[in-house]
Amino acid sequence: MCAAALMASSVGPSLALDYEAKPVMWCLQAPFRLAGALTAGLVCGTVSGPIDDGYHWMLKGTQHVAGKFGDEKGTGQLIAAAPIGGSTGLVLGTAYGVYDGTWHGLKTGWKKPFSRWSYITMEEK
Repeated sequence: MCAAALMASSVGPSLALDYEAKPVMWCLQAPFRLAGALTAGLVCGTVSGPIDDGYHWMLKGTQHVAGKFGDEKGTGQLIAAAPIGGSTGLVLGTAYGVYDGTWHGLKTGWKKPFSRWSYITMEEK
């Protein structure tokens, strides 16, 4: 009886979890990373992404239409192109910013939870 108990206890260490081979830290970090990714996706997808992409697409749309009018840097052409290209670029850029900002926040928020780079759409320098 004692020999059987001694034999069973000698097998235990070989069945133990190998901490170097198993991703234990990943399991411990997963809830923190998930919370960071979800909050970053929410903030970046509803605020940062639409503002950033809407602004840049508005500028690109205005310059594109002004280029079709003759000179993309001309003052008169830019004023005439702003209602057409600027408003279209703003609407499309804002819609794309929701999508792009959400994915950027989710990815960056998972890699670096609660960092400032996960809440803004700029790339880390």
